[in-house]
Amino acid sequence: MNNNQPLDLLSIENKNIEECIYNIRGQQVMLDSDVAYFFGVETKNLNKQMKRNANRFPEDFCFQINSLEFKNLRFQNVTSNYGGRRYLPYAYTEEGIITLAGVLKNDIAAKMSVEIARKFIQMRKFILENGDVLLALAKLQNRQIEFENETNRKFDEVLKLISKADLPKQAIFSAGQFYDAYEYISSIVRRANHSIILIDPYCDAKAFTFLKNKKESVKLTICSSHLSKLKKEEIEKFESQYGKINIKQLDDNHDRFLIIDNEECYQLGASLNYAGKKMFDIIKNENKEIIDFLLKKIN
Repeated sequence: MNNNQPLDLLSIENKNIEECIYNIRGQQVMLDSDVAYFFGVETKNLNKQMKRNANRFPEDFCFQINSLEFKNLRFQNVTSNYGGRRYLPYAYTEEGIITLAGVLKNDIAAKMSVEIARKFIQMRKFILENGDVLLALAKLQNRQIEFENETNRKFDEVLKLISKADLPKQAIFSAGQFYDAYEYISSIVRRANHSIILIDPYCDAKAFTFLKNKKESVKLTICSSHLSKLKKEEIEKFESQYGKINIKQLDDNHDRFLIIDNEECYQLGASLNYAGKKMFDIIKNENKEIIDFLLKKIN
């Protein structure tokens, strides 16, 4: 629905008021955007008037819904028209809507507040007469929400287990095994939940082909003795899509290492630039002292 332009009274009356009344916190309420629609004003102006007269809107007249309540409304397909809002909606009870009409001093608001109040009364009567059925439906809906949340939780756990599944501790790739090398190294990168550190004296932008597979929130650090191989424009392109890279100069290293979450360390037989081009091996090093030594060295 569009709240940017006031509507004439006839078009507003043709809107179904009952569909815009919800039960939140055990009260019948209407969300601010719907009230604004029926009153022929913009939502931001409606809430602005409410805040200017805050002493006339106690919590049983108006309250801001929380994120869980908003999520439950979204589950009911109620909030499809509220996407892109910068704040959670305000909910107005019958008394709050009548008070709003008085504050706005708008002819349409005054007439519509009466119509809305009548609908509130009709719905209360309907609820009293059909309480058992509505209670059963509410319980069914809550079970559906719980099932959905539990399913999402279990799915996330399965994904975590898959991402942490043991890879072979050693792998070797012949020249030409581009795909196999790419998939193995990318699997290592995807395991990271917090941080990735690549120690590679000859690292260049070809390494980004593998590193782009990291999770968005994972912090990436590259340590190299030949930083000139990493061109500024190539770094900026990567950062614009996959997040910032922490670049460090590290001169006295020869071997290549890929450290995941400061816990797993993989020793690379050559720079990532050559993966699939020449014979190339990767060995997982489980010596905690070596990992600590490397972390101390780069920090």
